[in-house]
Amino acid sequence: MTHSDTPASRTLRTAAYTDVTGMTIESCTAFCASGGYAYAGVEYYRVNCDNTIESPGAPIDESTCNTPCAGDFNEICGGAGGLSVYQDTALPPPPPPPPAAEIKQTAGVFEFVGCFEDGVNGAARSLQTQLNIQTQSVTAESCTAACKAAGYVLAGLEYGQECWCDSYMPLAISTPNSDCNMPCTGDATEICGAGNRLAVYQDSTAPPLDVQTCLTNAQLHASGSGRFQFNLAALPVDGGASQVVGNYELPAMAGQPTYFFLSALPFDREAHSFSLGGNVLYPDSFEGEGNPIPLEPSPGGSQRFAAWSTFTPYAGYCAKPNFVSPFGVFIGPPVLSVSGHADLWALCSGTSVVYAPAANATGCEAVVLEMTQYDYTY
Repeated sequence: MTHSDTPASRTLRTAAYTDVTGMTIESCTAFCASGGYAYAGVEYYRVNCDNTIESPGAPIDESTCNTPCAGDFNEICGGAGGLSVYQDTALPPPPPPPPAAEIKQTAGVFEFVGCFEDGVNGAARSLQTQLNIQTQSVTAESCTAACKAAGYVLAGLEYGQECWCDSYMPLAISTPNSDCNMPCTGDATEICGAGNRLAVYQDSTAPPLDVQTCLTNAQLHASGSGRFQFNLAALPVDGGASQVVGNYELPAMAGQPTYFFLSALPFDREAHSFSLGGNVLYPDSFEGEGNPIPLEPSPGGSQRFAAWSTFTPYAGYCAKPNFVSPFGVFIGPPVLSVSGHADLWALCSGTSVVYAPAANATGCEAVVLEMTQYDYTY
């Protein structure tokens, strides 16, 4: 048999030795047989033994093995990336390898939603409540059952042994499911996330959140100051790529406030992160001007902010469940609502964020303003 082999992940890996002058097939198989191993493999001057052909080793074309043995040039001892494998037929066949660990798609009434980042580079936890389950009992079933018993809709497994729960997940940075790859300590055939990776499940029997109802500070994991911090991205309702949204400063007039408006312009964008507290939308302070004050948007107009002014901040904002999220209403990012609506924003001429444009307005597409917690690079 000829199998693939790499130094980083040996196909036969239990025992090995090297002989740069006298290597032969006979010396290879004799060495492995003396240890009771079912398989012997030779590659250049190296012998490897094992009772299992380990993953990711796989059969390959025999022509890959084309290197003469150092001890007998009439014999072939593997080749570049090729291992000549021999089986001791006098031994009983080795037991089959254990089944590979997989992500359980359902656990009780919970369904797998996806793999997500968690706590990367000191970021906040995506799910806030950790339940103490005996380490050797952690499985998708035990974690989801514990979260449901505690009254939570979401359950997440991390690092093979951690169980996290919550009622809403505002920080939702999706990663490939293959990033969740650590077997559960309670069942090695199941996957329980990985380091900084949450395998997230949702209770399929839970009543959905009302997308017209504002999320609470607890659901948003707001800071101790009661503010939820985020960036904004305009996501087309009908599909397409999102665009980062920031404050664009209008030319100032002498003696007048400095005005800003929300825009997806890729240049001259000012502060691009925001916070929400007390139903007021606060842009980041810019160049010592303090936090610009939000003004109530008029239908067909832009969301504006004013600095160097005495306006009363408009307090008609909140975060609502994302009605276009591919992960459902319990998983963010949430969307920005103003004057009771998260569904009236539009991106016009590809850059201007407009509230409730006229029905006959041209060059406008409906968007939601996602309140993301990603790190954007400009």
